[in-house]
Amino acid sequence: MKKSIKKLLPGLLPLLCIPFLWNPMIAKGEVRESIIGNEHHEMHRENDVMKILAVLEKKIQDQKLLDRAKVKLFTLKDSEFDLITSLSEQIVKEGETPGVDIAFLLVTALIILS
Repeated sequence: MKKSIKKLLPGLLPLLCIPFLWNPMIAKGEVRESIIGNEHHEMHRENDVMKILAVLEKKIQDQKLLDRAKVKLFTLKDSEFDLITSLSEQIVKEGETPGVDIAFLLVTALIILS
């Protein structure tokens, strides 16, 4: 009995490793790239949240509201978040114009209603 197990064991080990070696995602390195991509995405999003909060701080003085906005920004869909980021960048570029006030109202509405 022991001799038959010793003969089968070297043949079974490579068969057990095939699923790990045959996985196309692992072979292409996509698993590692997706992890790196997610970390980069999170870091980029956190950077954008800080920029948006800097814009909001100029108009909103209440720290509780800013904290609630920060939490909400991390829960938004990418499309909504990108729109808010774009509007915030326009607010920084334009300075004090009526268009900035409208953009600020849009940013606050998107944060509240999303």
